[in-house]
Amino acid sequence: MLSAHPCALETTDKDGTTMSKPKAWLFLDFDNTMMATEHLALPSLIARFNELYEDQIGRPLTEAEFHEHFHGQARQSLCLSMSKHFGIEVEGNLLYHQREWRMMQMLQQKGVDMAPDLLETLTLLQNSGVKLAFVSNNSIQRALAAMRYSTNGRGEELARLFGTAYFEAGDVQKPAPDIYLRALKQLQANPEESYAVEDSVTGVKAAVAAGITTFAYTGLAGTINGCTDELETKLMAAGARTCFAHWNDFPALLKKEKESSAVSSKSADSSAVDGSAGLSTASGLQGSVAHAEQLSSD
Repeated sequence: MLSAHPCALETTDKDGTTMSKPKAWLFLDFDNTMMATEHLALPSLIARFNELYEDQIGRPLTEAEFHEHFHGQARQSLCLSMSKHFGIEVEGNLLYHQREWRMMQMLQQKGVDMAPDLLETLTLLQNSGVKLAFVSNNSIQRALAAMRYSTNGRGEELARLFGTAYFEAGDVQKPAPDIYLRALKQLQANPEESYAVEDSVTGVKAAVAAGITTFAYTGLAGTINGCTDELETKLMAAGARTCFAHWNDFPALLKKEKESSAVSSKSADSSAVDGSAGLSTASGLQGSVAHAEQLSSD
């Protein structure tokens, strides 16, 4: 039986009854945050780009160059960034022609690894009262295909954790915050009581711009370029609160963040009360002085 998770927050009512605080939302990116899809998706996308545009840019696009300039981007935002970077017009309808079907076939053939300890961690968090939402630049059907062909055979368990809270960026991709803003509105969630986990600078910028405290997962970064230290520096610069490489470390980080926020909130409330008391005291003193002067003059 699962025990109460350390992230569960409780408060005490006036009569001493212990009550749970409102549930927090945890928004999760998918590719290379939950499942190792990017090392499968990237080569085919680059191959397609080179097939279309290598002659125009005078060299083949490499995985290292893609990761340096375009990591985390997809579809419209990726095409715009590539067009600007290479000084050519990259057409999305050509680059992504039958992309989803080709990807689903590849996922079926290769299988997809789930991040270690992900399922156990998310299940424990959900049991403690944290609500989970899926937010991705890529299509939901691709993510579900990746779960379907998970090498640990537990993809359906992962899919069920999100209920109906699945969101894809669609027409406005990360780093724009739109996917997060839309999800917050749909779920009636408060960004100040929400958290996000992303693996790319693009994703971190999107979540932070939506006002959400964001953590960066780097555990699958080695499947792209193995450059974890450099990636962590970029993620922190983009606004990530902290980086972590192992999902079983995340609950403690989340608990620490919640406790820190609670202390800051209490301190702010205390300061406000002290300020009000100070104003009241000053007002009272001024009134006393005025009354004394009036008596003196009488």
